[in-house]
Amino acid sequence: MFGPSFDLSDYQHPESANYHSQWSGCADLSPSFFENSVSYLSEEKKLYISVSPVYEFEAMFDLYEDLEYPIPEKYQKEPTEPEVEFWRSKLQDRRGKFGRTFLVNPPEPLYPHDSSEQRINAFSGTTIVVPLGEGILNFCYADFSSAFEHCGTAYRQLTQVADKPPAIHSAKEGVIHIFEQYEELFPALSKVFYSSIYTAAFPPQFARRTERALEYYQQYLALLQTEFLELLEFCLDKNFRPKVLGQLYPSERYSLWCRIKGLSSSHVRRETFQPDSYDPHGTTMPFGADLDKLDTNEEVILMPEQKAFCEEYSLAEYELQMHYTIPCFISSSYTCSNLRDMLYLEFSKILEVGLEFQKCKRCGRYFIVKGNYHGAYCDRIAEGEHRTCQQLAAQETYLEKLKNNDGKNPLSVYQKYYKRYFARVQAGSLKREKFKLWQYEAVQMRDTCLKGDLLLQEFEDWLEGSMPNRPHKCSQ
Repeated sequence: MFGPSFDLSDYQHPESANYHSQWSGCADLSPSFFENSVSYLSEEKKLYISVSPVYEFEAMFDLYEDLEYPIPEKYQKEPTEPEVEFWRSKLQDRRGKFGRTFLVNPPEPLYPHDSSEQRINAFSGTTIVVPLGEGILNFCYADFSSAFEHCGTAYRQLTQVADKPPAIHSAKEGVIHIFEQYEELFPALSKVFYSSIYTAAFPPQFARRTERALEYYQQYLALLQTEFLELLEFCLDKNFRPKVLGQLYPSERYSLWCRIKGLSSSHVRRETFQPDSYDPHGTTMPFGADLDKLDTNEEVILMPEQKAFCEEYSLAEYELQMHYTIPCFISSSYTCSNLRDMLYLEFSKILEVGLEFQKCKRCGRYFIVKGNYHGAYCDRIAEGEHRTCQQLAAQETYLEKLKNNDGKNPLSVYQKYYKRYFARVQAGSLKREKFKLWQYEAVQMRDTCLKGDLLLQEFEDWLEGSMPNRPHKCSQ
């Protein structure tokens, strides 16, 4: 076959080629595994992810029976109530880790106190509610390095077992093999998967238990974190290169970023559109309605014209009556089969909505600007702390002010006068009831001063005059 011959010894690969080369695939691992359905509710600015339960035993049971495979021992016996409660508690702990930001709605058990409640993945079958923007932030700041280090030993023990490709005779056997592989590997790497809400909802498929597969997955997550942190900065941070990018919309910045990386700025979103009576995407028609106000018991009597319509189109009369009684909402959803698709779906919605992000001056991480709040600090709880960056920054600012004010502040000034007037109570020159009334008012004034609504000098002047000294009797 004819092909031109070039001397490439001095050829310099463009930056875009280097970028693409990092995403080379791996035969032992596929990022696409589950097909999860994702809905976006524009009124709420939230994503609803329905996580597929397809690779749990309850979905595999019929396949085992069809193939006459022996049921795995762990699913053979009837579980006791304490065992089921233990499983539920363990699942709740996994889901509860994300409870401050995300809402996780677990599925109703098929048979309460049944072995089907024993889940490989705590998020299988759940619906995860993600406030727009929070999913990307949760993923970008997840500590995957520590998780991989923690799980490395357990995974490498599995790689010691011979892992020859199984001989299968049907697609059903292949599904069973994938399930058994998933059931074995997910617990070993659970700390990695539960590091972020999206890695739990979109785990990869390990074709084989190899070192190469684990290394590729670690690289895949690291590249995605780098990519989306770049996108947050380049497209959504108003303080990033403002003289160059300040006049561009976030979507225009994204187009420019793609051009720099040598990427296409288009991203395919697999959307399903349908009129649906059971999945409202809002509170007003045609996207939704207030379901509490619907009267589905009201009898609908068809008029002659309506009956004639049913006869003309061979439509059962009850079908038309049902459409008059139960509204159909415009419903759309997206299908995502891997982590990258999910991240780009959320990012594209951020561009559409015009969500703003800002970098916290304390922890250096991005946070979503909500309402008119443009503060310098986020409300994220700092690592190793019990308080948010906002709270910690406020305390640090306050302590810094103390240094610059010779230790004089609303609290110290209040304590000074409290001690002075309480001494009068103990000496009997001030009634306790009057002191309590003064204390109540003084605390109100102190808190007002702490908020910055009252100058410190004004507070001190008020305290000085709030309880004047009793006049001394003049000697005749």
